[in-house]
Amino acid sequence: MTERVKFKQQERKRRKANHVYFTDASIAALKPRKTAYLAWDATTKEGQRGPGPARRLAVLVSPLGTKSYRCVFYYPGSSKPHWRHLGKVNEMTLEQARAKTGETQEKAKQGIDPNADDPTKSDSFKAALEDYIKHKQIGDKGNKSALETQKVMLTSCADWHVRPVASIRPNEIERLLWLVRDGDAAKGLKARPYLANRLYSHLKDFFSWCARPTGSIKTTSPMIGMRKPWGGAKPRDRVWFKGKAGDEAIRGVWTAAEKIQGLEARYLKLLLLSGKRKSTLANMRWEEIDDDWYWDAPASQVKNKRTHGVPLPVSAQRVLKPRQSQGLVFGKLDLTALQQQVRELSGISDWFPHGMRHVMETKLAELKVAPHIRDLLLDHVPARGSGAGYDHHHYKSEMREAMEVWAKHIDKVVRTPLRVVEGGRS
Repeated sequence: MTERVKFKQQERKRRKANHVYFTDASIAALKPRKTAYLAWDATTKEGQRGPGPARRLAVLVSPLGTKSYRCVFYYPGSSKPHWRHLGKVNEMTLEQARAKTGETQEKAKQGIDPNADDPTKSDSFKAALEDYIKHKQIGDKGNKSALETQKVMLTSCADWHVRPVASIRPNEIERLLWLVRDGDAAKGLKARPYLANRLYSHLKDFFSWCARPTGSIKTTSPMIGMRKPWGGAKPRDRVWFKGKAGDEAIRGVWTAAEKIQGLEARYLKLLLLSGKRKSTLANMRWEEIDDDWYWDAPASQVKNKRTHGVPLPVSAQRVLKPRQSQGLVFGKLDLTALQQQVRELSGISDWFPHGMRHVMETKLAELKVAPHIRDLLLDHVPARGSGAGYDHHHYKSEMREAMEVWAKHIDKVVRTPLRVVEGGRS
């Protein structure tokens, strides 16, 4: 051991804690120094017991003269000190600080974290959100669009990234939702009422998850009793869902795919031909397609979502060739960027992938395809009575026939000249 190390150890042993018999006057007399320092409650004066059991209570004095009560506590069987901030000297009395110190010591003896109810000790919003996406949305629910949800929440809640999640108050959440709903012309923010309702749903589930017994919030969710920011939402309906406008939408998307080319083009064409949800299709694998070109898509793990296998029509087979043995059919896609490309190239300003399922359902009805076959193709629950439990037919041949009818309709539509359709809500 070097002389320098010995000197430091001896110096450390010689240091004595700065004990002061705490009174309002003695605390007021503590003067700031160049560096912050602690003064400890001696609890005795001239051999007499002080007024209170507050061992391990201290006052932290900053170089600027700010004073705050702190206490140190230990868990049973551990010599590691833990700290708790109790409050500023001018905001709480000495008696309150001593009482809180006693409560802290008692909790620690029982193995209870005295800082558990301190919102500033919780995980940051961003860290909690990442856990929520990983463990709840992906691990528990198998949500294929979980990362997109995470992106929306991080973008909308940019000011909260480093905030302790338990410190975010109900009025802050409400004002954020109002801002998204109404926009702010001075800041260049457009009014986005549909996004406000979407964000409301995401945040409500997120804060409820954080408020679980082992979560970051030790009280109830701050969104309990909070209503949706916008009550004007209507069922999804667009002028391009039906009639001639539906055919124009099919032509527009197909033409956009021809211009885009590559894997994205194949994805868009299969989106039209298969009618599957965007994420289900994006995760299509070659191993799921048998020799008869029957796509046995894996069952969805998302609540209220189901996936049925579907026979791929001849035109879909041509789009997918050359056939591979394994791997993702479309590789990794940026569906958000692709949606924007289609909007620009098709002329449908409010186009979104799920809308093509509306088009397919409507057109199949016009083509006299039976409702229960449409339900199977589009992954819905067939509207049946008690007979559903007795029906064990797979309907593969009926589905294949319907898919060929649908493929022939698309082929007929895309062969006619394109007329740009302006998007809009009906």
